[in-house]
Amino acid sequence: MAHYFIGDVQGCFTGLKRALTEVEFNVSKDTLWLTGDLIARGPESLETIKFLYKHQDCVRTVLGNHDLHFLAVASGIKSVNPKDKLDELLAHKKVKHYVQWLKEQPLLLELPKHQGYMSHAGLAPNWRIETAKEWNNNLTEILRSKEYKKLLKLMYGNKPTLWADDLTESEKLRFAINGFTRMRFCTSDGQLEFKTKSAPENANANNLIPWYQYQSDRFTDMKWIFGHWASLMGKTDNNNIIALDTGYVWGNYFSVYQLKTSKFTYIKNVE
Repeated sequence: MAHYFIGDVQGCFTGLKRALTEVEFNVSKDTLWLTGDLIARGPESLETIKFLYKHQDCVRTVLGNHDLHFLAVASGIKSVNPKDKLDELLAHKKVKHYVQWLKEQPLLLELPKHQGYMSHAGLAPNWRIETAKEWNNNLTEILRSKEYKKLLKLMYGNKPTLWADDLTESEKLRFAINGFTRMRFCTSDGQLEFKTKSAPENANANNLIPWYQYQSDRFTDMKWIFGHWASLMGKTDNNNIIALDTGYVWGNYFSVYQLKTSKFTYIKNVE
């Protein structure tokens, strides 16, 4: 049994099929791990969700910011953005089933044999893995409950930018979602910064560092697999920090990572 990891699919089902064919993925014995942002921006969000829902027994995924926003749109909390190309999915007769399936997915997953973890954006500054596990459990419990709409309403916003024990419950929930799904850079004291989306070498502000370089000792003995940050193009300069969003939806390529062999397979967008 092989474990294959793929970065943000974002509704690019044709590319996903090509990637799975290239690595000879077997739905009966292999496991597909996805870094979130399964849908939105690409042209085939419905086909993507239908496939993942059908094969959910061999799929393990975390939620990304686009997935959470889709839940907010489907719940009537936010208006649909035409750029997301979600109309077909939202109008589908089984959309409630797909919404329910997404609501059941976590923000954090542990890798096989305790090798590390996967989330959409990373591990928030000033968090240890125990904190991440705690807040993943809290968020997942709410998303699976009847109170999930309250969470979807309060998750929007950039503040607080710094984790602290005296934050309110709502502030902690928003920070946790932003840490799991939206962050890229932070300041030297661990404050999240959301404006800058470039690669680190192109960042204008000198006081910004990638989240994985903050308290980097956290990753000495564990891998962290994530997506979200396409402008990295897979480059982190740390073998334990594995960035898998390489911008397929923007015309670049999918990066498929095989956990056992640490081998990468690249699938160019030719559509």
